[in-house]
Amino acid sequence: MPRIPDAVNVVSLDTHALIVAVPLDGPADVSSSLPRPVAADVLRQIADQLAAQPCPTAAATGQPCPIHDEPTAPANEEQPAADWVADVRAALAFNLPEPEPTLASLRDILLDTAPRTPAQALAAARIVLAAHGHELSTVVRKHADDYRAENGVTRGTRGLLTGMHSIRRLLDERADRLAAEAEQQ
Repeated sequence: MPRIPDAVNVVSLDTHALIVAVPLDGPADVSSSLPRPVAADVLRQIADQLAAQPCPTAAATGQPCPIHDEPTAPANEEQPAADWVADVRAALAFNLPEPEPTLASLRDILLDTAPRTPAQALAAARIVLAAHGHELSTVVRKHADDYRAENGVTRGTRGLLTGMHSIRRLLDERADRLAAEAEQQ
């Protein structure tokens, strides 16, 4: 469903020195009353400012983000192949304080633009899915504990609690298997 804007701004080069319009689809449109080199310099300054800002997670926690705030090598040096599996584990550890650390880590991983091999991507996917499986297992355990505390263990609730325990165990086993497969690559 298309989004209808709340307001539309009209600007002109009579009131603005540089106008940049970036549509959702298609190329950006730049209009300027400045000389071309000056406009290019202003755009470079804006790009430098945006590049210097930390990712939202790092800004909120005050710690450098392991995915987005990695130091970059100078342009004339060859960058060594990164260990993406280690980066994914670092992102998971970094996002642990978040309400949904796996989701936050997946966001960080998807925003990472470094080239990776298919094997690295598969190992990373296994690590993320293993972490998510353990998160789901924790949710099931809490739900079962809350249900047990509210309703007690009776002949009628025992089967339900046993089923919840079985589901939690299956989630943990699958997560452990995915983590082990990631280690083997």
